Amino acid sequence: MHYTSASRGHWLVAIGAIVIVGSSMLQWWQIGGGPGELPQTAGIGISDGRVFLMFLLSVGSLLLVTLPFASEKPIAIDHPLVYLGIFATLVVGYIWRLVDLAQVSIAPCCSIAPTLMPWPPQRGFGFWLAAVGLLVFSRGVFEVFEERRRRLY
Repeated sequence: MHYTSASRGHWLVAIGAIVIVGSSMLQWWQIGGGPGELPQTAGIGISDGRVFLMFLLSVGSLLLVTLPFASEKPIAIDHPLVYLGIFATLVVGYIWRLVDLAQVSIAPCCSIAPTLMPWPPQRGFGFWLAAVGLLVFSRGVFEVFEERRRRLY
């Protein structure tokens, strides 16, 4: 018989991680491309190092969630603090990218005068989907902590 500790929190963490992985493959920002605008310039989330880190952490958390299914006893790394650390790093990466998107200017090397990117990135579906993934992930981390607390008391 295999030991499984996949609680509701683990499932929420997995869902949040899947959403974050998916969002990193989508467009995070775009300017131009409309009628009377400059040619389209866009950025996919994973092309930025911070979002790539979020991608790797999300895949790692999926691995962490599935580890108990392959074990006959509890795994030491399957601990709420590990999930909290992953979540904190995801949030730092997202906020860091958010600040960068708010401050970056377009066309600094061209003859066009540099302009700030449109804020908020309205044509960046991946950017907003990552926020939803972080919310689901955070709820999952909370549930993992609650499950651990219920088991201890």
